[in-house]
Amino acid sequence: MKTNQKSTVLRLLVLGVLVAGFNAKPASAQATQGKFTLPSTTRWGLATLPAGDYSFTLNHDYPGSVVTVLRGTQSVALIATRVISHTTSGRSEMVLENGNVRKLNLPQIGVSLDYPANNPHHRAAPREPQLAQIIPVATAGAGR
Repeated sequence: MKTNQKSTVLRLLVLGVLVAGFNAKPASAQATQGKFTLPSTTRWGLATLPAGDYSFTLNHDYPGSVVTVLRGTQSVALIATRVISHTTSGRSEMVLENGNVRKLNLPQIGVSLDYPANNPHHRAAPREPQLAQIIPVATAGAGR
């Protein structure tokens, strides 16, 4: 009789743990949000963004962070980040070179995200010297 009661108690305990696990809210991912204004059409990764006001969310809870770019409330691009440098100095800014996003500097969370130059599949004429354009980024959100 006691074995039967122990078995029932054990089953109820396991069931309770499973139910609690399924009802638990997932841990909130660390995210940083920001805003920026592009003065002209700009390429960022595979996305081409027209001039205008944008916001972004950076989920930096895992390696290979993803930047979600929004125009108003509409998501317009998901940008994968491969090269992440650590920095705690400078301003929050985006660096553009020849119409391409090359860097997103976010010192308040200790990172600078670097993006490779757009590499078209066809041979292009020699390029002019690259001129960098700095775009201020207003940020808010979780720190590291």
